[in-house]
Amino acid sequence: MTGLPDGLPGDAPGEEPFDPLEPLLRPPAVYLAPPAGSFETIRRRAARRRRGRALAGGTLAVAVISGAVLAAAALTRDDSQEVVPTPANSTEHTTTSPGPTKPPVVPPPGPTPSRTTPTPGGGPSTVTTEPTRTPPTTPTTGTDGTGGSTPLCTAAQLTPSLGGGDAGAGSVFRYLVLTNHSGTVCHVTGFPGLSLLDADGKQIGAPATYQQLDHQPVVLRPGESASDTIRTVNQQGTCLPTSTSLRIYPPGSRQSLVFPGKVTNCDNEFVVTPFTKGTTGNPAS
Repeated sequence: MTGLPDGLPGDAPGEEPFDPLEPLLRPPAVYLAPPAGSFETIRRRAARRRRGRALAGGTLAVAVISGAVLAAAALTRDDSQEVVPTPANSTEHTTTSPGPTKPPVVPPPGPTPSRTTPTPGGGPSTVTTEPTRTPPTTPTTGTDGTGGSTPLCTAAQLTPSLGGGDAGAGSVFRYLVLTNHSGTVCHVTGFPGLSLLDADGKQIGAPATYQQLDHQPVVLRPGESASDTIRTVNQQGTCLPTSTSLRIYPPGSRQSLVFPGKVTNCDNEFVVTPFTKGTTGNPAS
């Protein structure tokens, strides 16, 4: 035979023939040992992954439950607020119950201006309307000299008059006198409300302003008088018409008295002082 023998020495019958190149081409596999601590690292990573998956699952469950609760609440709210439209041809009107309302606040009655016409003959007249300006007053009790207290004089107890006067430094001074014509003791204190009137009883300009001076209650026995000083300027600037009469509200009174008197308000200078004892004004001349 010219071919190679079917087998090499040592080949067992029925086995594949030995290939001498196989150890070179396919060397036996050699496995490397794992690094130290690698199994522990793998276990820790696996535990972290398991915890992460559990946390993610819990978060997802909470989100799903919260979404379901919110959706249910929204559906309930929408159902409770559903409005059934009224048919177009319906004439029935729905009424809503009024909510709680605050009781109305009623302001105290304000002062009411009055128009007063002097009585014929120049005598005083009493007006029972409220003044446009309430003069400031000090305490409503005074001392009658015997230790007892006296009431505040009312308009019905007093007679007003325009006394004498004086002039100086461009000013004109007139004395406003109140006399107690009643049979009882009373007192006045502070400032009167005072305004000028024309022949028709209409007010001329603004009421008098106040010159702040120290003052005390003035006790008036029957027939006694108290006075203050009216100050105007002597024909300077723009002058208003001269008054025919004056309206006075005694201190603390809501009743007025009208009496004759000529006073001219020039340059808007119309000032009155508080009352003092006597008939010569305050300060006394």
